[in-house]
Amino acid sequence: MNNLIQRIMLAALSGIAAVSSAHAVEVTFQNNLRDCVTITDVKISTQSNLVLANTNIQMSKSIAECRCLSAVASYTSSVDMGRERQILQSGSIALLSGGAKTFVLASEPKVVANRKVQVKLSCAGPL
Repeated sequence: MNNLIQRIMLAALSGIAAVSSAHAVEVTFQNNLRDCVTITDVKISTQSNLVLANTNIQMSKSIAECRCLSAVASYTSSVDMGRERQILQSGSIALLSGGAKTFVLASEPKVVANRKVQVKLSCAGPL
């Protein structure tokens, strides 16, 4: 009985790994705040059908010094589809301090599978 449970667990774990690797995605950041913000340790994951870029943010100075009107930045993820750039997601992220930050890249893994995703980070409008 114990061997059966181990095989079921291994099969379940193998299936998860196959799903993750089947949706391999390459991400680049167009960081318009690079004088204030450095994005490192980008790791892609899928959670509840959302494709996420888990990152580490390092702040060299306040984003106000990069001409932002608030401590909130905006981001947009997109992919090239033929000759058109298709926007997948956009959102806001608070940059009061550095640390772990997560960007939602897409709400469906199939739209980014085997594609290069570009994330544009810039100042958000005033709040």
